[in-house]
Amino acid sequence: MSPEQPAGRKSRFSEERRAEVYRATIALLAERGYQGASIDEIAVRTQTSKATLYRQWGDKSNLVLTALRAESGLAVETIDTGSLDGDLTALMDMFGARAGQNVRLVLTIADAAQRDLELHTTLVRYGMPELSGIERILSRAVERGELPADHPAIPHVPHLLIGALFGVAVIEGPEARIDAERMRGFLSEVLLPLLAPSGR
Repeated sequence: MSPEQPAGRKSRFSEERRAEVYRATIALLAERGYQGASIDEIAVRTQTSKATLYRQWGDKSNLVLTALRAESGLAVETIDTGSLDGDLTALMDMFGARAGQNVRLVLTIADAAQRDLELHTTLVRYGMPELSGIERILSRAVERGELPADHPAIPHVPHLLIGALFGVAVIEGPEARIDAERMRGFLSEVLLPLLAPSGR
């Protein structure tokens, strides 16, 4: 089950209306943070009743998480270039292209989740689809013989990638440069050497 559609509830929203709600939710998150992004205000901005929003998404945490996914511009599961280097390069480009918006919003949500049990529960329950996409990239590399199945770095790659993306903002502040060029540098200087046979 996705966080978008609570069990037993049928969608009557058009794709255009959903996109409008998602855009309004993201804009409100950017302006006021998670605590300030109320269902009431989202309803006002989209001219939708609160009852309709609750019926469609169940609660604010589900709506926020679904909006983040829909508006992130990330589709890691679509990456399949035929090689590990190509897949990881495409991933870095995808991360870098949307980092300006996504990093700040995700850090806002992660901070809020430390104080909001409902949000934390939703994040834990549904996780990050990007992580499963990264795991598939690595699995295909093993199947092609590019990586040994027992390479000790494999379990740590998702953590390293996510850490590289968000760690820059944490260490260097909100104005830090996070783009495809910087992410490709991390790939060529850190990750690929680590995954090479000499990195074992």
